[in-house]
Amino acid sequence: MSEARIVAVTFRTPPLVKMEEFANLVAADPGGDTVAQVIRNSAITTKGTAVNALLEDPRRWTTRRRMDRSLTEARRLGRSTVTAALAEAGLHPEDVGLFATVTTTTHSAPGLDALAPELGLRPDVETLSLGPMGCYAAVPAVSACAHWVAVKRRPAVLLAVDLFSPHVQPPPYDKEQAVVLTLFGDGAAAVVLLPREAGEPGGVEVVDSEQLTAPAHADDLQVHMGDNGLRIRLKPSMPDVVAGSVAIPARALLARHGVRWSDVAWWAVHPGGRRILDRVDEALGLPERSMATAREVMREYGNTAAPAVLAVLRRLQTTRPLAAGEHGVVLACGPGATVWALLLRGA
Repeated sequence: MSEARIVAVTFRTPPLVKMEEFANLVAADPGGDTVAQVIRNSAITTKGTAVNALLEDPRRWTTRRRMDRSLTEARRLGRSTVTAALAEAGLHPEDVGLFATVTTTTHSAPGLDALAPELGLRPDVETLSLGPMGCYAAVPAVSACAHWVAVKRRPAVLLAVDLFSPHVQPPPYDKEQAVVLTLFGDGAAAVVLLPREAGEPGGVEVVDSEQLTAPAHADDLQVHMGDNGLRIRLKPSMPDVVAGSVAIPARALLARHGVRWSDVAWWAVHPGGRRILDRVDEALGLPERSMATAREVMREYGNTAAPAVLAVLRRLQTTRPLAAGEHGVVLACGPGATVWALLLRGA
């Protein structure tokens, strides 16, 4: 798959809200004390909110109202994110051959793909709407785009947007719902991929990917549509499930390409929560820089689902770019107890 390379990654969020302010909002609700305790232990200080519950409380909204607002806000955020990515890559909108979108929180047809004419993309641009896949969605989406670029030899843009603020659930809050309220934030990420031309430097090659699904734990993390918008099931066993399985696809991927574990320059780990990061760190012993970056992104933005690991990737590649021939690995996990690993190489 090394015929495609990533040349730009952008990440944006709506305005950030302090988590302590959100704790104050729900303090008087049944279970509000549980939410406050989870926030204190979460290592998340702020997160983006397209619908600021401090200004307009969506907890009693109907599913239709939630989804309509989600689409409006996702398109607004997505437009600016893609525009920034194209500028960073030095491309014009008419250069794009594929516009792919992925989301778990915004369902509509047309959905995010309706941004194509607003962005100035060609009328014959190919569009691909992916999702819902949850937190791991960015990795298979990048993989799919890389395959397309390798075959068509044209630029592709991937937009990932997930917004949880329109789906804030009403009380009462148990421990599980308190974690969901705390953990998930709003964000968007865009990736620009170009065909790899012989001798042309820049960016990182998309080498290969590997997936593992643990069906025995499929019920541990699920996302469904309910009467009050998205309904998320997040069992406390998830950190152990992820830690016990995440090395399997990563080792298979590295072995297939003759890359030693110790030769990986950095690991972009999905910031799925403090306990997940702690358990993955304990299980894999990844470089301090890699884990610190994932924790920074989580502290500032929470878990933004699909865009989250791309935010980590962007920060790592900005602060420590892969040199030509060096390898990096992207690790993401999500619903159905699914883990993805993506191998990158400096171009």
